[in-house]
Amino acid sequence: MELKKYAVRDAWGLLEVVQIENEITLQFGNHTAQSGWNPARPEQLAFGYYQALCVGLVLHPEPLRLNLYGLGGGVLARYLLEYTEISVHVLDLRPILAEIARQYFGLNIEHPRLTLHFADMSASDELTAIPPADIIWIDLFDEQGMVPIPTRSLAVLAKQLDDTGVLCINIWRNALDEVTDITRALAHFFDETPLTIHVPDRYNTVLCYRKTPWTAADLMRIHGRVGDFTAAIQATLREALHWVQPLANKRAR
Repeated sequence: MELKKYAVRDAWGLLEVVQIENEITLQFGNHTAQSGWNPARPEQLAFGYYQALCVGLVLHPEPLRLNLYGLGGGVLARYLLEYTEISVHVLDLRPILAEIARQYFGLNIEHPRLTLHFADMSASDELTAIPPADIIWIDLFDEQGMVPIPTRSLAVLAKQLDDTGVLCINIWRNALDEVTDITRALAHFFDETPLTIHVPDRYNTVLCYRKTPWTAADLMRIHGRVGDFTAAIQATLREALHWVQPLANKRAR
């Protein structure tokens, strides 16, 4: 049974909070869940792509700072604050999401390790307010699908990472034109061959980029880092690591 808990319209359209059985979801005026969680099981991530993004945590040797582009219902930010010691900077376009995340998705918007920014991702000058990070997560969708990110904005994001930094982006594989555009743009700033994580039974794929190429040794190390995290994160990683695809063989030039 579907229960509509809240609806509001801001300058960019309709936002709805809907409960289906035990899961609370955020929708942008359609039937696609943009965020979701079960308040009775906060240690479990509702969506496979959430789990896939978490693989980025073990792709960095010591993640302490994470920049998240796309707040949604605040599920990922809440999860990081509750089950890691990572400091989180979030940027989103819609300020009203902060109160929705607090009221319906359990995000403590006054947490000392959380900083919220509200600005247009396309305005590269706005992005300069976001500090350097070890990991970047991009989860930017609206009611139409993937939100385009200008190359000039990706250039700013690339400067937020050093050579060990990792950028993980959630994409929809069926949006071929958008995927082609974003991967070509990212190849200007990172190694052209990302680590690929396919979410089972979904069109979501998480692509993980670094400025230096991924190697087989990198994949060996990530399993040894799982134990550095809390039990909740370990459980998430043990499932998601099965979805990591073998490294692509690069053609000789």
